[in-house]
Formats: sequence, C-alpha cells, structure tokens
Amino acid sequence: MTNMMNSLIYFFCRIRNHCLTGISILLIALPSTSFAATRCTISSITSVDFGTYDVFSIFSNNNGIGSISIDCQGGGSNLLVTLSSGQSKTYVSRVMRSGGNSLGYNLYTSAARNVVWGDGTGGSSTMMVYKNSSTTLSVFGQIPAGQDVAVGTYTDNITTIINF
Repeated sequence: MTNMMNSLIYFFCRIRNHCLTGISILLIALPSTSFAATRCTISSITSVDFGTYDVFSIFSNNNGIGSISIDCQGGGSNLLVTLSSGQSKTYVSRVMRSGGNSLGYNLYTSAARNVVWGDGTGGSSTMMVYKNSSTTLSVFGQIPAGQDVAVGTYTDNITTIINF
C-alpha cells in the first residue's frame, strides 16, 4: 500500500531584516508495476532556515538545511527520490516569488551545494533510498548573493516523488 502525504517545508530568510519564504513540498510515492508490495511512508520533515539575507554580500550567504525521513519496506530494488523544478521550470536556478518579485535559490544533494537535486534532467541529480530501510535525506538550500529584492513573502512549490 502506498502512503501519500502532503507536507510543507518552510524555507526562511530575512531580507533587510524581515522576509518569510516558503517552499511547499508535495510528497508522492509512485509504485512500479513489478514490485507492488513496496510500501513507503514519509515519517517526518524538518524546515530549512536560511537566516538573514545580506543583499550587499558578494558571497552566497544563505545556506539552510532541512530533511525528509522516508521508511520504505518490501520491493526488489532501491528507490529514487526526485524534486521538481518548481515555478522556474528549470533546475539551473529555482525561483521563489512574491507578487511580481523573484528571488533565486536552489536545492542540493550535499553540503557542498554543487549538485542540484532534481529529477535527473537539466543538469540535476536524484537521491536514492534503500529498500527495507528508514532513511533521512538532507535538503541543502542556498540563496545566491547579489540579489537586491523587495521585502516580502517569497514562495515556491516543489514536488517530491519517490519512484519504486
């Protein structure tokens, strides 16, 4: 039986001392026809806090970490976890929006923040969850430097899919 769960991960930043950004992550588990006995559940999700964004910094200064805990049992192969590109429709740089304003960011597979977490296309990579295990995947976020954006609430919708 597949367990589907709608969840929300919040990515927080403060631009010029106050900005709340949110990334909605819809979690979907898709069963493959060959291993119908596989069952995955999302046991927990933690928020990512980007901290205070310094619009004058020449360095990326807003790193955040969140996590998705997944328990998968049964089936015959390891499982791929993918993230959508969100509103930007590209993995080169995801975009959060507040009205007509945009704030670039991205999500990565490691703390080095050099491999974009996506669906394996457009220069992105996927993550793997091992069968018959409980796994916590870290979501590493970063807002690049040099963005002079208006104060506001910036959001994006990201879909996470567990393929088995």
